[in-house]
Amino acid sequence: MAEKNRSSEALIRIGERLEQKRKALGKQYKSREQFIRNRSDELFGSKEWISLRHLYNIEHGKNWISIEKFILLADALEEDPAHLFHEIVEIYRSSQG
Repeated sequence: MAEKNRSSEALIRIGERLEQKRKALGKQYKSREQFIRNRSDELFGSKEWISLRHLYNIEHGKNWISIEKFILLADALEEDPAHLFHEIVEIYRSSQG
């Protein structure tokens, strides 16, 4: 997990979008804790797939996300990883000026 030292408007906007997608899944996923626990049980054989702190930092634009975690998060959000990546690239590019 690579933590950034300064905030990035692009990463903040990306994190906000990921949080919106999580919350749009339904009230049983409103909290990060419920989301992680429920998705662990539903999709990942009850194995730990992301920490609460890491998800918080991603959703607040404080951390980059690895490809491995990105794919797991896309699955948990019921998103095609390629489509989600395209959406994130668009947000990033539009934030760059």
